[in-house]
Amino acid sequence: MSDTKKTMSFEEALAGLGKAVQAMNREDTPLDEAIEPYEAGIRYYQRCSEILQNAKQKIQQFDKETGDISDF
Repeated sequence: MSDTKKTMSFEEALAGLGKAVQAMNREDTPLDEAIEPYEAGIRYYQRCSEILQNAKQKIQQFDKETGDISDF
């Protein structure tokens, strides 16, 4: 993943994912043109997933330090 993608915020990645979905949902978009937004959507999804996983790990670490237990 490029440095730009690594620094992309969750909100930016989520907005990009939404745009990719919109582009693919247009009825006039030929299949061969829908592949590019599909691939971009996968990258945005991966970035969102990475950010959420990092947040989950931080919360779990905090819970271990405080002795609290929380479910996701």
